[in-house]
Amino acid sequence: MVPIWNRYVLQQTRLSIKLVRLLRKVNPHWLVWMLVWLAVTNVAAQVGNVVIEGQTFGLGVTEVPGNTYDWKIYTDYTLQTEAGPLEILLLSANTGPAISVKWLKSGIYFFTVVAQNPRGCMNMKVGMVTVEEETNQIPVVSIVVDKNPICSGTLVTFIATATHPGTNPVYQWYRNGVQVGFNGPTYTDYTLQNKDLINCILISNVKEIGTVTVKSEDISMTVYKTSAAFSIVENIDNMNGKIQLVNESTGADTYYWDFGNGQHSSEVNPVIIYYEEGDYPIMLASSNQFNCADTSLIKYKMLFRGLYIPNAFAPTSNSSPANLFKPIGMNLMQFRIEVYDNWGHLMWESTAIDENGVPTEAWDGTFQGVLMPQGTYMWKVNAIFTDGTVWRGSDIGKGKGSAMGTVTLIR
Repeated sequence: MVPIWNRYVLQQTRLSIKLVRLLRKVNPHWLVWMLVWLAVTNVAAQVGNVVIEGQTFGLGVTEVPGNTYDWKIYTDYTLQTEAGPLEILLLSANTGPAISVKWLKSGIYFFTVVAQNPRGCMNMKVGMVTVEEETNQIPVVSIVVDKNPICSGTLVTFIATATHPGTNPVYQWYRNGVQVGFNGPTYTDYTLQNKDLINCILISNVKEIGTVTVKSEDISMTVYKTSAAFSIVENIDNMNGKIQLVNESTGADTYYWDFGNGQHSSEVNPVIIYYEEGDYPIMLASSNQFNCADTSLIKYKMLFRGLYIPNAFAPTSNSSPANLFKPIGMNLMQFRIEVYDNWGHLMWESTAIDENGVPTEAWDGTFQGVLMPQGTYMWKVNAIFTDGTVWRGSDIGKGKGSAMGTVTLIR
């Protein structure tokens, strides 16, 4: 409840108001001081004053020698919430008989000043200041972002701040000229790309002007993208189980490999040897100096596989296995071999493999029970290993061979 002022306080208050109005009529640009008559034995409330937003308006009391003073400014009548840096700017210390204040934001403010004399006697004065929005001010909107530069996929928040926002402000956000956010001073996004341009348009009503549309400056985003990728080259040095990992990452300069067998590496393109069959999850983590990272995983199936086709045999020899034309292989899932003479006649064929994918049959050099003459015969093979790999030639896994060849029958 508003306290009942005594006649003396009312008289002093009216005198102070008249003095303030007189000073402002003489020169409205002068710093206006509100004189609060403060005696350490009296307590009373100060009448309200009207200030224009952005104006410097001082508060003061009649100084009594030896007194000390403490000023506070609040945004609520309960005197619980003090005004902050977005609302007021103190241009002087708050411990003198007079303070200089720049009022930054429109609203109703409440102030207190406590005076204390050398004997410890205290008195407090309470007052109110109304800060009105300046008319005919065109709004200005500016935006900031909480992170820039960023890694691809990072969630960022843009915040718009309006000066003289007018009434009923509406915020419209744009990314590269396309509207992405509406009617809010904040905008969040995690899909930004490098060089994306973000801005905000403010639409509001201004007194005596009407609807006004203003645009912020653009914020250009710097987005670093790291992509981890690699491929596998098998049978390095014609050795089954020896592979090279070819790094195909982009936007990265640091690498960490996990080969899935307990071994690790930081090389760019490491070579690794697997000595046992099995499934090995190979993982690559790629990163850059901005801590942007990505991972790639390939499940590598290590399978000792191969197929060798002899290039000569002697059916009349007593030495085995030189007296048979027998393919040697392992881990075959499908297998078919055909042998032809120089005129294209089929001499022999086989598709037999055991449970381990090993060919089990051989050609003894005969056709319909008759030993064929010495000479060169052509063979053709179609073979697929248990991991789905197609056999490309007799040079194991190198891909330089051919699925066709010749064998010499010696008598």
